[in-house]
Amino acid sequence: MHRTRKAISESRSPNQQPLFPVLDPTYQKHQQNYDNWSECVKGQKAPLSAFQTIDGESYDIATLSGKVLVVNFWYMSCAPCVAEMPALNKLVKEYKGKNVLFLGFSSDKAAALKPAFFENHPFDFKIIADARNIIIPFHTNSFPTTYIVDQRGIIHQAWIGFVGNGMDSLAPYHKAKSAIDDLLTTANK
Repeated sequence: MHRTRKAISESRSPNQQPLFPVLDPTYQKHQQNYDNWSECVKGQKAPLSAFQTIDGESYDIATLSGKVLVVNFWYMSCAPCVAEMPALNKLVKEYKGKNVLFLGFSSDKAAALKPAFFENHPFDFKIIADARNIIIPFHTNSFPTTYIVDQRGIIHQAWIGFVGNGMDSLAPYHKAKSAIDDLLTTANK
C-alpha cells in the first residue's frame, strides 16, 4: 500500500494540484487575502439603502436603524448558498421577537424566485430579488457572503463562502450566533 501511494505521488506532474491544497502557496495567498478582506470591512458603515422584499415589505435606513442585521448575499444555483440555508433558518427561529433582522439579497430576478424553489429549499430571511444595487456597493463578488451589522449600521463581522469544513452543517449558525449574541449583549449593557 505504501509503495502505491509513493508511485502515485512520483507520477504526478509538477503542474498538477497538490493532494493537500492548504499547503499550496496559491491557496495560502487566497486565504490571506480573505483574512485581510474580512478585517478591512469590519468597522465600516454598511452601504445599505432603501429596498423592497419579494413580499412587498419596504425598508429604508430609518427602519433598519437600531437592529442587528444579518445580511446574506446568495443566488438560487449557488450550491454553498443553498447548503447554508438550514443553519441560517435556525437563527431566524432562535431570534424571533428579538431586535434582529435577517435579509437575503439575491442576484436572481424576482420572476426567477419561484415558490417551488422555496418549497424545496426554505429560506426564512426577508428576500430581496435583483439586488445588484445593494450587492455592488458591498463589493460582493463571491457567494454566499454574510455580514453581521450592528445597531448603528456598522459591519461587525463578515465572511465569504460556506463556513466550516463541509462536515459541520451548523457552522454558519454558530459563527453568526456568536456575533449576534455579542451585539445584543452589548446593547443591553
